Amino acid sequence: MTPSAPTATWRRVCEEYFSRLIEDLEQQVESEVESRVTAAIDAAVRGAVADAASESRRALAEELNQAVRRLRQAANAEDLYAVLLDVTVPFCEQAAVFSIHERVAHAERMRRPAQGHSGENGSAANLPALEFPVSEAAAFSTAIDTRDPVIAMSTPAEVSGPLVELLGHKADERVYLFPLHGGSEVTALFYAAGHLQPPPLELLAEVAGLQLHVFWSAEAAVPVPVIGVQPEPKPGDELVTISASSASPAKPLDSEKAATATAPAVSPVPRQHTEWWNLSRQEQQDHLAAQRFARVQVAEMRLGKPDALRAGRGARNIYASLEAQIDAAREKFREKHMSAPTMVDYLHLEMVRSLAEDDAILLGPNYPGPLV
Repeated sequence: MTPSAPTATWRRVCEEYFSRLIEDLEQQVESEVESRVTAAIDAAVRGAVADAASESRRALAEELNQAVRRLRQAANAEDLYAVLLDVTVPFCEQAAVFSIHERVAHAERMRRPAQGHSGENGSAANLPALEFPVSEAAAFSTAIDTRDPVIAMSTPAEVSGPLVELLGHKADERVYLFPLHGGSEVTALFYAAGHLQPPPLELLAEVAGLQLHVFWSAEAAVPVPVIGVQPEPKPGDELVTISASSASPAKPLDSEKAATATAPAVSPVPRQHTEWWNLSRQEQQDHLAAQRFARVQVAEMRLGKPDALRAGRGARNIYASLEAQIDAAREKFREKHMSAPTMVDYLHLEMVRSLAEDDAILLGPNYPGPLV
């Protein structure tokens, strides 16, 4: 063997060794890079998913918060029905609100898929007449009797034939009914169908039911206006002296002057005595608006001047402590609400209840009294 043979063999062995070493290093580097990239991607995905979930929860909470606020700000039942139909758009395709009276369901508002946010979500005047006894719709009857949400198939036996036809339900479609109640009686039902999310709908229906209960309770608590009537003068109340030449009224006696001076002034235009149920819908809404206005005005006095209110109660003269605020509120109430002939001074009633704690004497001797 030549001297160069061992050298060549050694070189070949080294080359093979380094070749295998390089391959191993390449595989390790590739594996490490792949592992780190995968970990980074997984972390980024997890972070993105967590961020997306957090943002989704925040957006849902904000949306529900705004929906609840709008429901609580509704002015009356009709406004509440319209708001409920509007705030549930993200959570169901089809919806309707039915009022319940003497076990008869009457469609008040309705939203069908083709309408979306269109105007027909509004007044019941745009709806086809839809009214049926709940005995003809088992799901309605169950929701009213149990006061719990009901899931039913959209069949005529469950939700009535006219409703199935109007909404174009399929035989295998499921519908949800949420009773609106804040007490022992269900006065309305929220009906939802199509692709929907039951939990938010149930929450909003609960809020709407409580607000509806507030409306009915306020209407039931409205006091009947008790209005004094101006007495008519009786014949012979005036004394006259008749002479041969002329007739002239005699001068009133001193006692009559004193009685006249101390007699209270009587309103020349007495207000009407009208039962609540005899008022028109607009008049009832005017009364409810006046009650809300009075509560807001008195609440501002309580929150804005708590020290003055406490001092006035202690001195049994709240009017002296809050004269500017009370006079301003009385003037606003007079201009805004007292033009109606059946109106009651709800501001006075609220001040007696809330400021004077049901003791009118605490308002003080100089308090002007109810508006007339």
